[in-house]
Amino acid sequence: MVRQTLMMLLLLLALPAQAAQAVFAGGSFWVMERLFAEQPGVLGTETGWMESGSRHLRRQVVRVEYDPQTLSYGELLTLYWAAVDAFDDEGQFCDRGPEFSPALYVQGALQQKWAQQSRARLALADDRDIGVRILPEGTFESAPARHQQYYEQHPLLYTGYRRMCGYPAGEGFTLQALAGAPLATSQQ
Repeated sequence: MVRQTLMMLLLLLALPAQAAQAVFAGGSFWVMERLFAEQPGVLGTETGWMESGSRHLRRQVVRVEYDPQTLSYGELLTLYWAAVDAFDDEGQFCDRGPEFSPALYVQGALQQKWAQQSRARLALADDRDIGVRILPEGTFESAPARHQQYYEQHPLLYTGYRRMCGYPAGEGFTLQALAGAPLATSQQ
């Protein structure tokens, strides 16, 4: 009996922590995916489209699976706010139109609270209206394989696109480097 209890305890300790998910729209899903893909604590990313209710637009998004023991939703928001033009609700950088408009798709009350607080903090700090919508998570449609990890499949094309379009070099962002950093804007 003691041996069985000990074995069960060891099995429980060996189980991985429960992964969490977050969904971000911030212009091109290629750029958003690259922003999060290699951050410590990110377990996986997937590009696609999300629609949240009949009145909301279909947007390009990246779904991020992460280990909340290593990386918090708040830290993901820090990366997001540094990479998007939070004041532009018409698209991001050279990507214009509803499909590229920024939004945070939240899962539950905790993500809703974090998203609202971080957006309010940005609005107060800059004394401007934030164009990023906060919406309930909707139906996710995965993008075809040719759009997954585009930055790895076509590194030269991806880098050229990101630079020509005016996106900040988000793959170089670290949480330490972003402490107190200014926000990205299309007007820089």
